[in-house]
Amino acid sequence: MRVLVMGAGGVGGYFGALLARAGHPLSVIARGPHLDAMRERGLRVESAVEPPFTVEVDASDAAPPGLEADLVLFTVKSYDAADAIERIRPAVGPDTAVLTLLNGASSGDALAAAFGRERALDGVVYIESYVKAPGVIAQDGGPRRVVFGRRDGNGERERKLLAAFEGAGWNVELADEILAPVWQKLVFIGPFAAINTVTGLRGAQLGASEECCALAHAMMREYAGVARAGGVPLPDDAADVALERFRGFAGLSSMTRDRIAGKRLESDALVADVARRGRALGVPTPVTDALAALLAPMADGGAGQA
Repeated sequence: MRVLVMGAGGVGGYFGALLARAGHPLSVIARGPHLDAMRERGLRVESAVEPPFTVEVDASDAAPPGLEADLVLFTVKSYDAADAIERIRPAVGPDTAVLTLLNGASSGDALAAAFGRERALDGVVYIESYVKAPGVIAQDGGPRRVVFGRRDGNGERERKLLAAFEGAGWNVELADEILAPVWQKLVFIGPFAAINTVTGLRGAQLGASEECCALAHAMMREYAGVARAGGVPLPDDAADVALERFRGFAGLSSMTRDRIAGKRLESDALVADVARRGRALGVPTPVTDALAALLAPMADGGAGQA
């Protein structure tokens, strides 16, 4: 299976490296020192669950000429999705599966629009991983779990992918109704990231505040309402489950870390997109609207302390 990773960061680099170690030819699209290091020394993974390993990769800043990938792992930041779609387009053929592991539903929509629903797969990932140094991925924690599937029903291709992923050591599940887990994660991560980024308070501080928990719960109910209005079969307790995660999460969201570093924020995919969907579906989202408005001035980054 020929694999192309678009954005070989903590997620794409880690799961792509597992596939390469299992014998699947791996190409990656990257840039800067990370690209240079992979060209020179390969891609190294330092994991909390097994000894370090290094795999050879075909690393470049564009899709390799002539490559028609069997699988594309789409793991860029959400604000780079439109550009990334054009960069992978030469490698997407009639039988290519493009699996997004971005948070939110917007990247799956964009991939389906660009390549057709039959090629676009949605995924949800739970992992703590990052680029530790150029050419080095650190996996420090989390269940390393991926849930994936096709929105209009899985077939033989998806079952073959599941077998390949399992054979490479992924902790993976093929979901019959993939949008439910996509939105269940978003019901948590969107409100947490928004409130965390706007306040700058750590998760433990937010979880200890009944006022913050009440605000988060209201926002989570809005997210769940938008999902259900759009036809996603979320369970009745989706917001309650998300609130328990909110109470128990001690650290910072990646969006908060990006704000502190002065980087662009993924607030559009995690927050503003839900507000837009609510307006289109006639679902009121007053808390989400307010957080989207507060995040908007900082979305493009800059010198930032949370």
